[in-house]
Amino acid sequence: MLTDRLLEAGFDRVVVLSGEDCGYPEYGSVVIALWGYQAEGQPAEAGAWIHPYYFASQRAYLAAAEAVRGESGARLRDDIRVKPIFARLPGFSQGRNTLSYVEGLGSRFHVQIIATDDPLPVTHRLEDAPHPLPCGECRRCLDACPTHAIDDQGFHRERCLRNWMMSGKPIPPEVRRMGNRLIGCDECQRCCPRNPEPAGEPHEAVALDDLLTRTTETCAMLRQQIGANLSIPNRVLGQACLLAGCSEQQELRPLLEPLSDHPSEVVREHAAWALEQFKK
Repeated sequence: MLTDRLLEAGFDRVVVLSGEDCGYPEYGSVVIALWGYQAEGQPAEAGAWIHPYYFASQRAYLAAAEAVRGESGARLRDDIRVKPIFARLPGFSQGRNTLSYVEGLGSRFHVQIIATDDPLPVTHRLEDAPHPLPCGECRRCLDACPTHAIDDQGFHRERCLRNWMMSGKPIPPEVRRMGNRLIGCDECQRCCPRNPEPAGEPHEAVALDDLLTRTTETCAMLRQQIGANLSIPNRVLGQACLLAGCSEQQELRPLLEPLSDHPSEVVREHAAWALEQFKK
């Protein structure tokens, strides 16, 4: 059975819903598979850091693709909006940061969605109304966000670091201080009392000089770890330029200078900004 295959593949939880209940009557069932991961006890400080979510995301995708192979009428879907489902799913809720939370895993999980033609035995029913915000008077994520993307008025996507990473667009100057983050930001999750304490060992960061000078080869390696969509060379290179500027490591300056004439507008603009940081 599909649910058993998903659990055997490494997913922590599998929820089966009626397609009609979820607003997708064309499907017999909507299967939500959660792949949990641990936060790192101490994220890497040097080089280019990748949030552990993205390693989990790639592993979960490969595991789900294998699980549905040979399952007649079952297929992975990326067009089903999962947050409205979580808002009415028992045991789930949403935080001020708009991330979804589930009991036991907090917000540290990746989701794979599978639609089936034939209905499977339903494990949950959606509630009639969305759950209220459970944060109460807690303001930890508001205080922790480095770009003030969360405030009393809500979540402001245009200020969120993650919103811009690997977007393929020039990043506004006010959110270019990415620190050492290549992809992902952990601040609002790390401080949240609803998340388990960080326990995972820190992974080795990607060397900035490799990203700046051996971009294609380094992205080929990253593709195996975080997937093709997040390892497009020009997007990774543009992000690496910002990290080099934030690091202010003088030895990176000669690696940035040729990038000021790069064919990519994003790379050119980010490299020029990074070089300006060395003058301050």
